[in-house]
Amino acid sequence: MKILEWKIYGFGKWNDQSMELSTTQVNLLTGPNEAGKSTLYQFILFMLFGMNPKQRERYLPKSGGAMGGRLVIETETEGVVSIERIYDRHNGRAVCRMETGEEYGEEWLGEHLGAADRHVYQSIFSFNSEDLLSLEEVTGENLGELLLNIGLTGSDEIYQTEKWLEKMTEDRFKPKGRKPIINEQLQRLENLDRERRAAEMEEKDYQRFLEEEKRTREELDYLDQAWQENLNRLYRAQQLIKARPVLLQYHQTKEEAEGKDKNLPFPVSGRERYQQLRESLLPLESEQRMLESRIEELREEQAELLDKVDEDMGGVAPSVLAEKEGYERLSHEQEQLEERRLSLNESVTRDLKNMDVPVGVEELDEYTLPFYIEETWRDLHAESQMVEQEERRIEEQWTEMSRTFDRVEVRKAEIEEERISRDQRDRYEKQIEAAYESAAASNPDRQGRTTKDQLYKRRTVGAGAAAGFVLFIGILIASGAGNGWFYLLLLGLAAISGAAAFMSHKRIRILAVSAANKLPISPHGLEEARRQIKREEKLQAEWEHLHQQWKRLSQEEIRLEEKRSHLSQRKNRLDAGIDEQKSLYPFLTSLQLAYWEKLYHLLTRARDKKLELNQTVKRMEENRKQLLLSEERLKAFHHQMNWEFNSKDVQRGWQRLSDWIHEQERIDERRQQLEQSILGMKEKKKTCLDRMKVYQDKKYELFSMAGVDKEEDFLLKSKEKEEAEELHARLYELGQRVEGMLSDEEQQEYAVWSMVPDESFLHATVEKFQAEKEQLEAKKKDTQKLLVETTSKLQSLERSGRRSETAHRFQTEKDRLQEQVKEWAKYQVALQFLRKTKQAYKDGYLPRVMDTAERYFHKLTKGKYGEIFLSEGTEVIQVRDGDGVVYNPEELSRGTRDQLYVSFRLALAETMADSFQLPFLVDDAFVHFDKDRLDTMLQILEDISLRNQVLLFSWRSDLSVHFRSAHTIELTS
Repeated sequence: MKILEWKIYGFGKWNDQSMELSTTQVNLLTGPNEAGKSTLYQFILFMLFGMNPKQRERYLPKSGGAMGGRLVIETETEGVVSIERIYDRHNGRAVCRMETGEEYGEEWLGEHLGAADRHVYQSIFSFNSEDLLSLEEVTGENLGELLLNIGLTGSDEIYQTEKWLEKMTEDRFKPKGRKPIINEQLQRLENLDRERRAAEMEEKDYQRFLEEEKRTREELDYLDQAWQENLNRLYRAQQLIKARPVLLQYHQTKEEAEGKDKNLPFPVSGRERYQQLRESLLPLESEQRMLESRIEELREEQAELLDKVDEDMGGVAPSVLAEKEGYERLSHEQEQLEERRLSLNESVTRDLKNMDVPVGVEELDEYTLPFYIEETWRDLHAESQMVEQEERRIEEQWTEMSRTFDRVEVRKAEIEEERISRDQRDRYEKQIEAAYESAAASNPDRQGRTTKDQLYKRRTVGAGAAAGFVLFIGILIASGAGNGWFYLLLLGLAAISGAAAFMSHKRIRILAVSAANKLPISPHGLEEARRQIKREEKLQAEWEHLHQQWKRLSQEEIRLEEKRSHLSQRKNRLDAGIDEQKSLYPFLTSLQLAYWEKLYHLLTRARDKKLELNQTVKRMEENRKQLLLSEERLKAFHHQMNWEFNSKDVQRGWQRLSDWIHEQERIDERRQQLEQSILGMKEKKKTCLDRMKVYQDKKYELFSMAGVDKEEDFLLKSKEKEEAEELHARLYELGQRVEGMLSDEEQQEYAVWSMVPDESFLHATVEKFQAEKEQLEAKKKDTQKLLVETTSKLQSLERSGRRSETAHRFQTEKDRLQEQVKEWAKYQVALQFLRKTKQAYKDGYLPRVMDTAERYFHKLTKGKYGEIFLSEGTEVIQVRDGDGVVYNPEELSRGTRDQLYVSFRLALAETMADSFQLPFLVDDAFVHFDKDRLDTMLQILEDISLRNQVLLFSWRSDLSVHFRSAHTIELTS
């Protein structure tokens, strides 16, 4: 099919315009913006496919007149055909006139368009800049899928349908999903099944719980005895550790006393001589002792300071204190989060209270509100309003019909009462007939005329009756069909026939009056007979009319009953939809349908706040864990230092740690000072010793004579007996202290008089007993807990009846799962059928489309891209350049993507050429092409114009120079 010319009667801005087109060259229609190119584009589509009334309103002629035009086309089979389509004629349908003068309708045009509708035509043979811009809405892999579906069907409906079916199936079930309906239902069934089995096991194990309670009580008594015995043994070991220093002194004193020799010799006068030397050495020794005492004091102070220094904890303390700043920061943040949590919780609670629906704060997480629920509720509300309006309209019609029924029945009854009997009517007719016959017999001159008058009377009365009958039938047809013109025609015919009957009746009446003077009845009786006959005929006609109206009302009653039935079904579907939503969201039960959509927005906002509240609580929990870690480290440090730690006053713990670190620093500084003082004292002592050396030499001479080497031995020999007595007294005193600290049982168990118990053994024993004590306490705690749980279970089983309840809930949810699976299976089957159909269609046509598109794309890109193919698995369209690099469509430049899209549209048209030979309409689709690629594109269009007629609409006036030859039509604004 090719367009030879068109004549626009009126279409948008165009009025009374004619244009001729070329069938062998590209038709280039150029003009600036607002020149009417898009209007011409729509005019061609209007002439070929028509428009619905709403679309036609946009293109009503601006200057008035009829909307429409004539399109002259050339076909291979029918030759030249004129297609005329006018808005207000033939209901906007096309009239096709052959060269032979024959006329055909819209059906003929549809057959010669190859069964292509407007949508298919625009998808294959028509594209514009808006089609290319629509690619911006699709990114990534979806772009290739969209092009694939356009290549298959000429539209993206299969793509959209497949995505919709995939969404419907995924919304209902995913193998590894949690949110879909069936997944949630399976999880719900699994939980109910566990509850059901647990309930069954609880009933079976009641006796076992009784035995377990008894056994647990016996075990608890045994643990109490074992714990008390362990506590006694632990106490004995701890007492022995306390007494060990005294025992150690006792055994040391005992060994010293056993090794003393009381008969050692001592020099004569040696003590006095030694005393003289001592008096000489006394000041020096006093100074020496004073220096040594000072040194010893300093060393003792140094030792005391050393005892206060904890080398191990001193290295740990700074790292623990380093967490203080982070702890305080997290504490401050925790306070802010707590304020935010309270604010959000109050806000969510207030929002739910303002909604006045039975939904709690914690239930917000249970109800999912997918995006389509808002539209579903809005549709239910709209459907409810429509049903209510339809119901009111039907009731109004029913009321009006009932009133009309009553009026018809009343009027029919009134007519029945007013009408005369059949005998009376026959009598009146015989009186009139007898009167005429008597008049004719009494006037022989007029007998012939009377015969003619009677004949004329019968004809005119018959014509009047026929006219009345035609009028009555016309009224019925007009009222049923609504054809006003037909009603007017019948009314005119009836008026003419009625006028003729009236004139004839008037003439007859004149003759009858003249003859009445000769009748056997009075003129007044004759007039009364005529009046009664006329009145009877009028009532008969009115009764017939009312009877027909009664039949129409009966039919209307049947139609209203059908409407009521349909409305009832519609209300049932509406109620089912509402009940379904109420079952999914029980809180809707207390809310009117009109407020559901508003509730959706309020719930969505409340859910967002609840989500923020959950995130705040989660953040608080993370901070709390960090704070607990810091507190645990601080607490562990305090326990290692044997400090008391108060978890409610952590700040005091941090302060104590800081003070301890400062104290350690002060001690270290004092130790250094003491070290310097000790060095000075040692120098003074050395000077004193040098002075004492003279006297000491003489003292050592005495020691040599006494057979000793040092002063202690010398003095020891003089006081050996005294010292021996002192040792025995000390030994007795220590023995008494040991007996006071340890019982006889403890003395015998650990053999304290023969040896000193090993300290590590005692500590190990204490630790062992302590561990056993803790184990026993833990077992007692677990046993007590087990006893409480067992007792609670027994009490629960004695009054529990949840087995039947759980079984009922399980069966209900199982039935619901079966219904959900059936619905999912329907969508799954539909999706598989769609994919199989799509695959079969693709296997038949896609290779040709891909090969042709690849040829056009290679030519448009000057050979830069040599191959178009589908990726394995995903079937996304990809292209490969001359270097072998593969690109997805979204990785191409805007102009190259447009060329790829145009290549597919051209390939699709060429592939479908066997089925369709229609003109190509291109509207400014090459705005992103550079000069070289634009020249190539226009050459391709020239080649296509040899097969299909091409109409190119563009705002560029210089395009004509790029064609070898083109039919240019300039449009002005």
